[in-house]
Amino acid sequence: MALIADEANISQEGKLNVLGGFDRIAAATFPIIHPKMVFVFRIEAGYGDSGKAVAVRVRLVDEDGAVLFEAGGDILAPEVPPGDFATAYQLFALAGVRFPAPGMYKFIVSLGDLPQHETPLVVVQAAWGPPEVGAQQN
Repeated sequence: MALIADEANISQEGKLNVLGGFDRIAAATFPIIHPKMVFVFRIEAGYGDSGKAVAVRVRLVDEDGAVLFEAGGDILAPEVPPGDFATAYQLFALAGVRFPAPGMYKFIVSLGDLPQHETPLVVVQAAWGPPEVGAQQN
């Protein structure tokens, strides 16, 4: 599971709280600076993963592969009893991300030797302003 939101946090009980999930940003002009977003993904460990360190890397890239954000490190899997599993949420708060142009962007998560996971983010050019009086809305 992965998503982009306006805000996210982990409660004291370990629950994920998410506010304002989105996959699209609209702007009237470019470049645009997006004030804040949180990229969230969940990882799962099973019995065979117990105590193993796994390399993780998160990138936000544009259509040409240019990197706008990158972070990485190692995650240590907890001890997991046979027949059980453990999950953990990883949150990355990004402030002031500059999008130079409209297009298809994506967060790419690399976790050890597993296939990469991609979460798309569409950035579009759109006019802003209140709807005209008498305009029909769907």
